[in-house]
Amino acid sequence: MMSCPIPDHPRDAGVAEARPDLAQIEGAHLLANASREFLRGCGFDDREILEWAETYITQRGSGSVQTFVAWIHERQRQGDRG
Repeated sequence: MMSCPIPDHPRDAGVAEARPDLAQIEGAHLLANASREFLRGCGFDDREILEWAETYITQRGSGSVQTFVAWIHERQRQGDRG
């Protein structure tokens, strides 16, 4: 079972936000939509979800909701800046 990350913007967790290139935008939106129900239940708003998804897709290329949420947890713990 996934645990909830802290609802915030990537920059609030010390993560440099990134915008995907044109070829990655659809993937970011698909990931945001797939994770929306879970993350909204954690207290995230739609903008925060999309910012995290865009940054994740830019850095990782693709992934599942589970790997996305785990990545958010890891970045929040580390205060990773990229």
